[in-house]
Amino acid sequence: MEAAVVSASHGALGSLIGKLGDLITSEYKLLKEAKGQIMFLKAELESMHAFLKKMSDMEEPDEQDKCWVKEVRELSYDIDDSINEFLHRVERKYSSMPRGFKGFMDRSMSLLTTMNIRHQIAKELEGLRSRVMEVNERRMRYKVDETVSKPNNTVVDSRVLALHAESASLVGIEEPRDQLIKLMDEESVPASHQLKVLSIVGFGGLGKTTLANEIYRKQEGLFLCQAFVSVSQKPNIRKVLRTILSQVGFKPPMNTNMEMWEESELIRTLQNFLLDKRYLIVIDDIWEAPAWDIIRCALPENINGSRVLITTRIETVARACCAKNIECVYKMKALSDQDSRSLFFKRMFGAEEACPPYLMEVSAQILKKCGGLPLAIITTSSLIASQPSKLKEHWEHVRDSLGSSFEVSPSLDGMRQILNLSYINLPHYLKTCMLYLGIYPEDYTINKNDLVRQWISEGFICEARGTDPEDIAKSYFNELINKSLIQPVDTDYNGEVMSCRVHDMMLDLILHKSREDNFITVIDDIQDLTRQHNKIRRLSLNLDGAIDETVGRSFQLSQTRMLARFGTSLYLPPILQFKHLRVLTIEISSGPYSSELLDLNGICHLFQLGFLKIIASGRHVELPSKIGRLQQLKTFEIKGQSDLQLPSDIVHLSRLSHLIVPEHVIFPNGVSNMKSLRTLRCFDLRNSLDNIKGLRELTNLTNVEIRYFNYTSTNRDEFAAKCRELVHALGNICSLKCLLIRSSYQPVTVRACLDSWWSVPTSFIHLQSFHAKYFSRIPGWIGQHHSLYDLQLVVQDVYGDDVGILSQLPSLVHLDLHINGVPKDKIIIRGRGFPVLKHFTVACCRISYLAFEAGAMPKLERLELCFNAQGWDRYGGVPAGIEYLSGLKEIVGDIGGLYAKGSNRRAAESALWDVAGLHPGHPVSNIKLSFYYIFDGNDDEPRE
Repeated sequence: MEAAVVSASHGALGSLIGKLGDLITSEYKLLKEAKGQIMFLKAELESMHAFLKKMSDMEEPDEQDKCWVKEVRELSYDIDDSINEFLHRVERKYSSMPRGFKGFMDRSMSLLTTMNIRHQIAKELEGLRSRVMEVNERRMRYKVDETVSKPNNTVVDSRVLALHAESASLVGIEEPRDQLIKLMDEESVPASHQLKVLSIVGFGGLGKTTLANEIYRKQEGLFLCQAFVSVSQKPNIRKVLRTILSQVGFKPPMNTNMEMWEESELIRTLQNFLLDKRYLIVIDDIWEAPAWDIIRCALPENINGSRVLITTRIETVARACCAKNIECVYKMKALSDQDSRSLFFKRMFGAEEACPPYLMEVSAQILKKCGGLPLAIITTSSLIASQPSKLKEHWEHVRDSLGSSFEVSPSLDGMRQILNLSYINLPHYLKTCMLYLGIYPEDYTINKNDLVRQWISEGFICEARGTDPEDIAKSYFNELINKSLIQPVDTDYNGEVMSCRVHDMMLDLILHKSREDNFITVIDDIQDLTRQHNKIRRLSLNLDGAIDETVGRSFQLSQTRMLARFGTSLYLPPILQFKHLRVLTIEISSGPYSSELLDLNGICHLFQLGFLKIIASGRHVELPSKIGRLQQLKTFEIKGQSDLQLPSDIVHLSRLSHLIVPEHVIFPNGVSNMKSLRTLRCFDLRNSLDNIKGLRELTNLTNVEIRYFNYTSTNRDEFAAKCRELVHALGNICSLKCLLIRSSYQPVTVRACLDSWWSVPTSFIHLQSFHAKYFSRIPGWIGQHHSLYDLQLVVQDVYGDDVGILSQLPSLVHLDLHINGVPKDKIIIRGRGFPVLKHFTVACCRISYLAFEAGAMPKLERLELCFNAQGWDRYGGVPAGIEYLSGLKEIVGDIGGLYAKGSNRRAAESALWDVAGLHPGHPVSNIKLSFYYIFDGNDDEPRE
């Protein structure tokens, strides 16, 4: 039987009813009157819950019904808080007592205090019973109708990523794309060699970003520097400038923290870096001209044919951006009737011809109401496609529900109406998970792992017996992707979506619904908190600049279950104000440097806290010396704090599943106690030998990152001992799926450590992703792990058929192989080798040692070659047989030019361009010269 959960529409009713049942049958010594009140509450709340389920299926409940639903939902939260607090107080009394005779005496002495607790809970339950009766009487007094709604038969479309790929097939985009590209390159436009700014303007949902992204993709390789950055409604200009610098290839000086730079320094650096380069910059989603004015200052005028492309919803902003070239403003149009049909039917049936004749008329009516808006067509088609049958009646219901606003003029209300239809047809559990996305700021990239772990901590996930709650939560995430309600951002090499973004029109709907249900309160001005009339159940603060902390003391937060903090301000409401927090996430982005502490000592009393994540780059985070009370904590993650001191009793958090800390952090002794751990990142080999030995006890680990740094000759023996113990410990863990072993250099001791693994880790039967530095050569045991799809290796040498070991891996999709020395033999990729490999990166000082046979790597899409130009006249030559890679779509060349003659650099670059140009598949080419040198293991190699 599924465990009851918390939801947006029902509040804590589902979870609460289960707890009340447990209280009646449990060992808690409740007073007789308290048990009677609990039985009464349980019966009443079950009836209320049944009614609320019916109400939440209704598209437009009566206002009177809405009021009653809200009252019941808020009451459920209050009762749930009271029950949780009672359970915590009693459990804390007994859990702190010793065993044996002393424990017996302590328990006997505590009877008086626990009796007081029981009297208090009995009195509190009496008050709650009165509130429940009052709510029910009000319902009867005003005769709230129990309207039965239509059943929900939503099923999951299995094409999770395929549907997204279909929507991204860019129907009707060729003409505007080619028109804009022509405008970018138009020689007849005055001063075409000078910097040119182009704008794409149109309202939300028309596909401006999609068009800009397609142009950006088509222009890859034609500009020396490229960047694509989102600005959004409330831009963080410094973050925008840093992102551009990063994407165009700027490398800050050693020991420089760019996050501390002021705007003026970022602008000056970007100007200097781009001054002599041909660049393409896409600035997506600008809302105000002042934001553009600042960004424009950082983009230098040059005569290299540089281009800037912006997208905006506001025509005056588009014109302001293109003040010098008003003809460069492109107004987005809705899809034509033909393109609308093409997009709709491609998503529904694969092609228009496959549509049954009996659905043609209703399809045309649906498309008319969508008004050529791609987002409307995508969300509507996803809604229809999620149904198990193609009944005409269902299509007609969708048509009738769409309203008529799009027939007159596209508007926010019209879009919300379409998106709302998709929301209404979600099952209850997905509605709650969807609304929870409202805690994140606009244009935020949401990490899937964070999201599913927060859902679990909030109690949103139905925990069926024999199933992993995280697996269930991930399936919910994939359902939202599948239904086009959230947009994939990052996908791993195995095709799994790892992060998402919420379309701003969908975010508008989410926030609208959240306000209706008092589910999430979003504040970007601290003064707004004083105007809140409802109890705040979940609070998202996005604050910048100085904050008047006296305002923060004027509102009540004891009922808040989730606190999310974003922005540059260090302000955090006093943790002591919170009692029932389940989720605490703090993300302080870069801002003016401050020596203030982020004081988190108060988290000790958050007895229900299940998720804690802190990102505070450049700030000092102070954790409490003791954290052992947080027995519900399952996720603890902190980033940006190199001198972090972990509380000594963190090793006693029995439910902790995910522990992610910065590198260099040393763990307190007792790591072996943390038997629930699944994720452990980063574990530094400077930890004690006992803690390294303790890893072998953590048999539930699935994701591990090991870090090691320089060890001097005085402690080399100690380091070697730790390496040997690490090998033994990890070899004992059979559940590992991801193992990352990272270092910034390659001491001989490290290679000896990993080489001792030559035959040990056959226990890694579930290993899917393995990154390691450094092996002496490719270890033979890797060939036994058929689940591996992502492999990154740094090796000193390659001998004989070492690469042939890898070529037989049946699941390998991504291979990154860095060879430090000069290969002992030619590396030949045989025919039929690497049957499913899609991405191959190889770094070697002499790339001419690599050759491909006909039939090798039949699925390869991206080939990245990293090599030295130095010595090209003696050892040069691109890999032989690239033309045999039949599926190749992209060739990336990263040529190390350090120590090389100018002629060698030019020859290496030219040779790679020639190979790319002659490939029969005409892959996209991105070839650049960098000033680095791949170590070749030969100190006597002449420097040119």
